[in-house]
Amino acid sequence: MRSMKKATYVCAITLVIAGLVITSAAAYAPLSTMSTPTGSKNLTVVKSNEKPQRLSMNAMQIENFEIIPRTLDANPAFEGAGDQVHPAFGRTMTGTHMAAYRDGDMEQIIWTFSTDDGNTYDSGVYYDVGGDYPSIKLWDESRFFGTFVTDPQDLNGGPTYLFECTDPADTETYSLVYWDWSSYGWHDMIDADIACDNSQNEWEWGVSTYVTSTTYGQGYTNGPTVIYADENTPDQGWISWYYVDGCAHTDIDIDTVTHMVYAVYDNEYAPDSWKLLVRVMDFVEIQNGYDELFEIIGAGDLQCPAVAANNDTLVIVAETNENGNKDIICLYSDNGINNGNLDTSFVASTDSDEMYPDVRYVGDETFICTFVKDGKLYKSVSEDGGATWSTEEEVYDNVVEEYKTSDLTEGAVKAMWEVDNGEDIDIYIGDIVAPPEQPILQIESIKGGLGVTATIKNIGTANATNVEWSIGFSGGLVIPKEKTGTIPTIAPGDEATIKAFVIGFGKTTIAVKAQCDEGAETTSTASGFVFTILVLGVK
Repeated sequence: MRSMKKATYVCAITLVIAGLVITSAAAYAPLSTMSTPTGSKNLTVVKSNEKPQRLSMNAMQIENFEIIPRTLDANPAFEGAGDQVHPAFGRTMTGTHMAAYRDGDMEQIIWTFSTDDGNTYDSGVYYDVGGDYPSIKLWDESRFFGTFVTDPQDLNGGPTYLFECTDPADTETYSLVYWDWSSYGWHDMIDADIACDNSQNEWEWGVSTYVTSTTYGQGYTNGPTVIYADENTPDQGWISWYYVDGCAHTDIDIDTVTHMVYAVYDNEYAPDSWKLLVRVMDFVEIQNGYDELFEIIGAGDLQCPAVAANNDTLVIVAETNENGNKDIICLYSDNGINNGNLDTSFVASTDSDEMYPDVRYVGDETFICTFVKDGKLYKSVSEDGGATWSTEEEVYDNVVEEYKTSDLTEGAVKAMWEVDNGEDIDIYIGDIVAPPEQPILQIESIKGGLGVTATIKNIGTANATNVEWSIGFSGGLVIPKEKTGTIPTIAPGDEATIKAFVIGFGKTTIAVKAQCDEGAETTSTASGFVFTILVLGVK
């Protein structure tokens, strides 16, 4: 068992008006022919009169984890005694996975990784806190964040958890922290999801969304709730909500271009009548910026929503029964929530029930939606921001028909799903679309001697153009403090050598950075000792 030091901080509380956030990105290779489905018969979108509320707590606590004593292989990715259910996973551009699932035998969430794009997985670790419905998202090149539904026996289901790792292959970088809201009345969480955005401070992971209940203030039961980090204080978390009862499911995404957050919920606004709620927030001004709640009523019940957004193109998918059975409807716009002016299309509409949709942004105007029908997992593609969708294509048979039976990774490159093998339930993994061609920069080496020499390699599948690099020095008396330059192109598999001559004396930290027009970037550091024009002991 590996342990992490416990930490508890001072608690502070404030009640004020709130803020919001958003997520996603990737690229796509064409699939089958596109269809032109008929839109919904009716859609009403209104801005809610409710006002957002928020409460802060500077009382982060850290959990210890234990190692799982077994080895797992892919296809199925996760199998063992009892059921393995509710998969969640993220994927780096280089094919490293961070994954989680609920192990029914152990009654714990297992956190694990793959370094070979899902061919094999590590046995994993768990935190002895129970929980269900994990969610994982990629924050930058290798840093992941996650959350899950708190066990009702854990302080009445009142805490909200945040998982983090900076290197999936190194469990020493794993951490699980939580804010305990139970003393202020929060209890009985029923759903959770997370979205990431790395545009702000390094501790601002993004926004987590929950369906939970509280007796705080005027109270609410199964209300739409979000958690995010304080803009100025790393250990301080904010819980924010609207006073609305009757939600059941939630999903969230952050538009990483506009940095708007879209949190979606289904809501039983009258007996057996369901609408959608969409909370829209500005992640850049999360505490005091734009924050509105929109109510969407369709011609039928709208349930189990999922959302993806990029560069103001917003795609929301959900179940609807307006045609007499369950279909997958799409609500879309090329201008964000657009004051409620959303168009509609059908992702899938047949005589069978299409259920439990998931959606991811792929690239350009392309989005992919997966859903379950007749015990099979299907995928459908939109290349025009949700206006039309391709003919459905089967991904896998014998899939368990339940909420969060599957999960798409970043860019919809891969998916995980539950399979009933006749004795219990296992989790399988498979390809959805080809990974996009893109450069991936990596600092191969940093060496001393007469100055500092570093090697930048493109380990991706496309040219890296206009690679801007820098070699910086901090500590000691070093002149100059930084050397910069630009490399016109580094082709896939090629590398380039950069160099900085300095003069000075003393211990120093060397930081090598590189980024290109395509958005790939990398950073690596080393330490050394500068003696006149020599840099010694670099490591």
